Amino acid sequence: MNWLPNLLTGMNLFFGFWAIIQLVEGNYLTACWFIMIASICDGLDGKLARFIKSSSELGVEMDSLCDAISFGLAPSVLLWVTSFHKFGFLGVLLSSFPLVFGVIRLARFNLTASVGEKNPFFQGLPIPMQAVTLATFILFSHTLWGEVPPEILLIPLTLFLAFLMISHIPYDAMPRLSIRDTLHKPFRLLIILGLISLIALKPSLVFFPLMCLYLLRGITIAMFRLAPVEAEDELDSEEIEFKP
Repeated sequence: MNWLPNLLTGMNLFFGFWAIIQLVEGNYLTACWFIMIASICDGLDGKLARFIKSSSELGVEMDSLCDAISFGLAPSVLLWVTSFHKFGFLGVLLSSFPLVFGVIRLARFNLTASVGEKNPFFQGLPIPMQAVTLATFILFSHTLWGEVPPEILLIPLTLFLAFLMISHIPYDAMPRLSIRDTLHKPFRLLIILGLISLIALKPSLVFFPLMCLYLLRGITIAMFRLAPVEAEDELDSEEIEFKP
């Protein structure tokens, strides 16, 4: 069973590659969804590794290499195809930010993380979250206005996400839901059911605001020097290993 987490990591790579093919063929909305599917695979491999108690150095290296393609190269191509090709060499430079800063982020993670290490938070924005934010922003804009977001919004967002990846702003893991705890907290249950309903009805409109809340949470923690308490209990070595 130890190969199953690596299989999910390989699916992450496959969907990232497929997203690039979709971009070459001009299907940028499909590419955005494939980037999101790749991020789901990236999130599940750590949970599966934890469940079957499997961890290895191979998983760490394979995960980072796959992330560089799915969440570094694919978003860079996405930016070039949808908008930045208009600016010539400057557009090439801007489009490279997710890839270049994402690889720096991954390299720093590989130098500081080790198998069996526990850490209450990630240092800097995880590269999958950067890619998902860009993809959901494009889906959000297309749903509202029927077009790619204007460069006056897309360029600052690209630069901001690149900065967050190499920053020291702490980002905790996405919260893990416990059915037992949720049932004893009706307000939380109502919020979760409401979000599920909204996602089911209009996923392209809901995901980007959720990502904005996630970005703001890390910035708030950094500003007020708050410890991400939830992550201290929830994040274990396998999840660190598979989520750079």
